[in-house]
Parts: sequence; structure tokens; C-alpha cells
Amino acid sequence: MSHPYRLIRPEELPAPGEMEPAVVLRVSLEAIANVVAAKVGKKGANPIYHAADSDVMYLQVNDVPLAFVAFNEEPREVHVYVADRNVQGQSHLLELLGRLPLAGVDGHWWTRADQPRWPGNTVGTFVIRHRGRGRRPWT
Repeated sequence: MSHPYRLIRPEELPAPGEMEPAVVLRVSLEAIANVVAAKVGKKGANPIYHAADSDVMYLQVNDVPLAFVAFNEEPREVHVYVADRNVQGQSHLLELLGRLPLAGVDGHWWTRADQPRWPGNTVGTFVIRHRGRGRRPWT
């Protein structure tokens, strides 16, 4: 079965320093990793890279690399990092997240005072909806 996402390795990410925090999801990284691994046919595999202060999973969705980071002090939240050049407005990033098996997950945008045009500066919280299940507004 074909999916619009695939697991990637750290070396497939943009250059170091290009990835910036975009959104925070209220779900554990383990829960995301389990459903993604099951969907891509790697059931039982652990796609999480462990570091001293965080755990990370790397995905490419529609050719856009994303890093999902869970910091040890916040195990029930996942920070999604993306290169700014890959974010073409809030709806684009939310559409990418909607292609993952994460329907119903709450999240909120990072704000960036130094970047007035950043989509998260004008939007607060949202709920991930799956693409293709009718048009529902992001809240």
C-alpha cells in the first residue's frame, strides 16, 4: 500500500540549522511512531532515534522532511520541525499533518516574534483532520 509519507534518516534532512519548530502536538512520540510504522509496513520496528535529552522520528510527507521531537521533560508533547522554505502558509503544513494517521490530535503553533509573516503568529490551536474526509475548518 502506498502512503504519502515515509520514514527517513537524519542525513536526508535539510542542512543543520534550517529546521525550525513549527507546531506542537499533544500526543506521545511513541504513539505516532507506532501508527506510522504499522502503516508503512514496519510493524514492530522502532523508528525513534534516542538522544540524551530527547527522542526524534524523521518523516518525509509529500517530499517535505519533518522532524518529530519529544523532549524528556515533555513526554506527552511532540514538537514538529520543518525547514521554513517548505512551509507555504498554515494550511499547507496542516495538510501535510493531515496526511498522517493522526486524526483528532490537538496541536498549537509556535509563534516567532522575529518573523512577522510566520503562519503561527496569527493562528492558535488546531485539531488534525484526515485529508479526504470532507472539508472541515482548522480551529
